[in-house]
Amino acid sequence: MIFILSLMCLKAKNRISIVEDSYRRRSVTRLIAVFGAKNSGKTTVVEYLIGRLVRDGFNVAALKHIHHEFTIDTEGKDTWKMARRGASIVASISPNEVAILHKRIDDWRINFNKLLQFLEKEDIDVAVAEGFHNILGKTPTVLKIITIKTDEEAHHFINTTSPPILALVKRAETQLKINPGSISIFNLPPGDELYQLVLKSIRKQTPGSGMV
Repeated sequence: MIFILSLMCLKAKNRISIVEDSYRRRSVTRLIAVFGAKNSGKTTVVEYLIGRLVRDGFNVAALKHIHHEFTIDTEGKDTWKMARRGASIVASISPNEVAILHKRIDDWRINFNKLLQFLEKEDIDVAVAEGFHNILGKTPTVLKIITIKTDEEAHHFINTTSPPILALVKRAETQLKINPGSISIFNLPPGDELYQLVLKSIRKQTPGSGMV
């Protein structure tokens, strides 16, 4: 198993200074997690938020959780041969990008902490995660958005996710019986109202932010 990390390298004009106790450490990267069942619109929401955040000057990382065994490497290629011989980290560098394959041997939480430490060193302002509910779903410092297709999915994720839950994002035809309380509800495709809610939440939880 490996982590897939995509960095949007547009640097923010001003840096955000964030102090939080995330996984019992200091952090300078704000985390937004999008949870939901398959084909519920998670990637649509993630893409939209990344585009808006980058446009507003944030330095953004995208994190993707893949449930099944997966590698972005290609069998027979040089990097694949190096990993097969036992290299725990294989890096390939081209004029356009750097790809790092880190073969996961520790548990999820240890690896996720390592990933967050890497993001800090890269001066990432905001990391937008798709998935990772088993790690981030109960973490109070993570801003959470839930995408749903059915009322049953809404019930499941609301009851298994700790605050702050910023929003439920659903298809227009989806009828909700569950009472979401103070959680905002938006229809797909995501729009400016959702983004402004996210931006307001980032600013609220970011002491001394001078960004945007």
